[in-house]
Amino acid sequence: MAVLFAGFAAMGKKHRNRPSAPPGGTASASAPSGERSPWYTTLKIEQNGHFVYVTTIPIDELFDYCVVERRHENPIDGFQRRLNRARAEEIAEYLNTEGNSIPINIVLSAQPEAEFRHIRENKGLSFKRVPGAFVILDGQHRMWGYQMCAARHRIPVAIYEGLSRADEVRLFVDINTKHQGVPKALILDVKGLAGSETDEEKLLRELFDRLNTDAESPLCAKLSAAQASSGKLSRTAFNTALMRAIRGDSLRRVSSRDKQYELVLKFLKSFHDELEDKALLFKRHFFAAIFDLFDEIVKKAKKDHGSVTPASLQAIVHPICNLPEDRLPKTQKRESLVDVMRGMLNSDTSISDEDF
Repeated sequence: MAVLFAGFAAMGKKHRNRPSAPPGGTASASAPSGERSPWYTTLKIEQNGHFVYVTTIPIDELFDYCVVERRHENPIDGFQRRLNRARAEEIAEYLNTEGNSIPINIVLSAQPEAEFRHIRENKGLSFKRVPGAFVILDGQHRMWGYQMCAARHRIPVAIYEGLSRADEVRLFVDINTKHQGVPKALILDVKGLAGSETDEEKLLRELFDRLNTDAESPLCAKLSAAQASSGKLSRTAFNTALMRAIRGDSLRRVSSRDKQYELVLKFLKSFHDELEDKALLFKRHFFAAIFDLFDEIVKKAKKDHGSVTPASLQAIVHPICNLPEDRLPKTQKRESLVDVMRGMLNSDTSISDEDF
């Protein structure tokens, strides 16, 4: 079986990392090297003095003629990162699933050896099929993912012509620094609309939404769903904090969503009622720290008081909420807070629906 990384292939005086067969797959059934490609219908665009040709090309007619200039392999003028095999395999698996698509151009730079041609009259482009005809500026993992995919797709590409190496590197830097991703909180907020939530994400969304709208909740109107907001907890911070709690023994042993919500609500109210400075509850590190101890606090309430009620929970969190100043960590990091709080707790008891 051919290996994933082809190593160096000499191209004149330059070192090129040229693709071979993917792991578990076969090399593309491309035409013999040196022949010209067919004509591909193309849209020609001019941007600030550069010409870009947008088209689609079957992966088997393109893969073998693309190279990646990786920095660790070519320290003189390489600029790309290492190929992450796992990432490429994830893309291939995604593309193998019915209904999935990646409508994003792979960005290429045509090299002199490509003998790149564009005919304005028929709006087509053609190139000489030689290794190193194109340098991949953006999308090496997508390129590998397409090649490793069982289906043989046409892939969208944007091809630059006449770039110097400095131009290529500048584009690579711009693509990877000017792009701003969508906030994680917004992604979490809309995943339910796409029907792509995990069971854990669905539970976290339900808890978030109920706690943010329930008038009895200390977090009512104090949570921000899609973006960071001053004085509020973001969905990202909320999910990060509660993830350990929903994976813990206490919430997993509770049989219904309503009972799970009831337990989380009681837990939050016990802290809210005991804290002199209520604003602490909306501080990300403090919020995360108390939910790190969710299981321990709930189990200690049952062990010490026989049940998990608002009164028993409040009795357990009282010393945590009234820590003397000399016991507080010098830094307000989550780990430091957890260490101090945990020193007051010790329990190995489990709970069930009947306990509250």
